[in-house]
Amino acid sequence: MTDHHAVRRETVSLNGFSGTLTTPADLAQAAPAVVLLHPFGAWDRAGFLPGEVSGNGPVRLFDDVAAACAARGAVVLGYDSRFVTESFQGGAGSPRLTFTGLVEDAVAAVKWLSERAEVDPARVSLLGISMGTEVALAAAEELGAPHRLILVAPVAESYAVRGRWMHLQRRQEWLVSAGFVDDEGNVDLAAAARDTVGRSGWWDDFDLHDRLGSRVPAERLWAHLTAEYDAATRRALHHGDESGPASFWQDWSSQPHAYERAARVPGPLSLHVGADDWTTPPRQAWLVHDCATAHGVESTLRSYPGLGHLMSKPHADGTRTYGPFEPEVLDALARDVTGAPGTPPRP
Repeated sequence: MTDHHAVRRETVSLNGFSGTLTTPADLAQAAPAVVLLHPFGAWDRAGFLPGEVSGNGPVRLFDDVAAACAARGAVVLGYDSRFVTESFQGGAGSPRLTFTGLVEDAVAAVKWLSERAEVDPARVSLLGISMGTEVALAAAEELGAPHRLILVAPVAESYAVRGRWMHLQRRQEWLVSAGFVDDEGNVDLAAAARDTVGRSGWWDDFDLHDRLGSRVPAERLWAHLTAEYDAATRRALHHGDESGPASFWQDWSSQPHAYERAARVPGPLSLHVGADDWTTPPRQAWLVHDCATAHGVESTLRSYPGLGHLMSKPHADGTRTYGPFEPEVLDALARDVTGAPGTPPRP
């Protein structure tokens, strides 16, 4: 874990919202800087995840990233997401609680940070995690100037496409690859329900065997899951849900693919992905990387064996965890931010 005593933290105000500025304890000249951008959900400026969510004890993801970068000489700005500061308004949301609003905050943060006396304005980066990578790419397209985009667990496709994979297609993939579909095309739902390790972290609420029986034809199950997913999507777009208001879902679903934006940003891009990420799997990172390089944008991609979505190892029994970032990841991100030499990227 990073030594947080080697840095200074202060609360700052910028363009209508507040943040935490983390600086090296011995900063003597204009330094490289980075803005931290949140994954989906109600992330505060510390990046706090309670133990029951991380599965690995309390995690303060952004505090750790900020401390690692500041310890190498960078200035770091983090702030509360609009999911924290804005009201869901009974599920309807507001014009402020949108994906576009998150991009507006990122643009404002880069501009504010670039004007600080302790910051080198030519070396201000954006570091996004999961959905934050989409925000970073959209903000960079608008700014046309960030020194580097650092994308952790990158998202490549629009929510409309990737959401369908996450909640429908990957479930089919898992049931087949885990051996729960027999040669006759029947799915052993009772066996799937017992495999709590295989489903950990992404399909925990499994009650299909209670609703459909212990064994069901795959074609019937695919139809059932499709109707269920489509109904949930319609509800979210019209009424919101417990994780986001309708204003956010509507705006997010209308965005272009992130990999298309990767072809239009100035770069360079640094992509980091866990090889065992089941939320934004390596295929997403490769899509961003390949599209960027095909259009002449400098991009590197590093995959970390054994790490999941938030760059942490699973428990000994195989169940997934969500943070904290492994030390080698923190070090790699800090090197990206500061431009320090390090281990060459691994494909």
